[in-house]
Amino acid sequence: MNYDESHQLILGLVLAVMIFGVSLELRVRQFASVLRRPQPVLAGMLGQCLILPWATLAVTLMVDLHPGLELGLLLVACCPGGNLSNVMTHLARGNVALSMSMTALSSLLALVLLPLNFTLTSSLNPEASAYLAGRLSALEMDQRSILVSLVFLLGLPLLLGMLVGNIVPRFAERIMPWFKRFALLAFCVFVIGAVAGNWRVFVDNLGLVLFIVVLHNLSAIVLGWLMARLARQSGANLRAMVIEISMHNSGLALGLIFAQFGGEPNMALVAAFWGTWHLVSGALLVLFWRNRPLPAQEGLPCAS
Repeated sequence: MNYDESHQLILGLVLAVMIFGVSLELRVRQFASVLRRPQPVLAGMLGQCLILPWATLAVTLMVDLHPGLELGLLLVACCPGGNLSNVMTHLARGNVALSMSMTALSSLLALVLLPLNFTLTSSLNPEASAYLAGRLSALEMDQRSILVSLVFLLGLPLLLGMLVGNIVPRFAERIMPWFKRFALLAFCVFVIGAVAGNWRVFVDNLGLVLFIVVLHNLSAIVLGWLMARLARQSGANLRAMVIEISMHNSGLALGLIFAQFGGEPNMALVAAFWGTWHLVSGALLVLFWRNRPLPAQEGLPCAS
């Protein structure tokens, strides 16, 4: 399994630059609008932080998979959204302010909900619980790591980008095209690098593991659409909610697997496949939505 912390650091820095570029087009009024109408954020958190983990448990109880694979699915489902979803939402012409709000809130909630959800769901799956016994006494979150990631990979680039965009908008308009090209190029590199870096693992496990990960991710996409519809959201908000709920921080899942589960191979396979496939499915959503017009009243400044 290709898991290198130095690579993670490089990817994090690149992602911070991408977030800065996306934030150049954000305005304070967009976040004020999210605060005035919190329904999409609340619906998104309900779907991402509660419904998906427990729906995943229900599915693992109905199918007969290796306990390690079931644990991997449960762990990924319990993870918060990743910052790359913000860039993906930007490329899909969704509501980036809503996406960033959901990412930040789900990451903060994960400090409590991730260990709680995973402990409860894994204990309610008899085979997974028995398999896990002796491997893990308690799932401990690295709270400092998550908070540092929130501040330096999301918060700081977001604030700097918004400052530049709001204080010197003409300068921001001049440099924006370069950041858009960089975002598209970096996103392609992310996808290609994720596939190439784990190519042998993917080829060797191209059957069952990829199949269940694709179905799991597809269920998250459908859940995102359903939650948006239940919250009476459409257009840019719907796009943001679908992408946010279907993209999870699989890097966090991999880190936990190697740090606290002894690198259990089946769990690691699920997290690695998720980390690659949700980029592919996200790219397909971007291609589907990018050139489709938004309703006239949703002409967002952040749309590219």
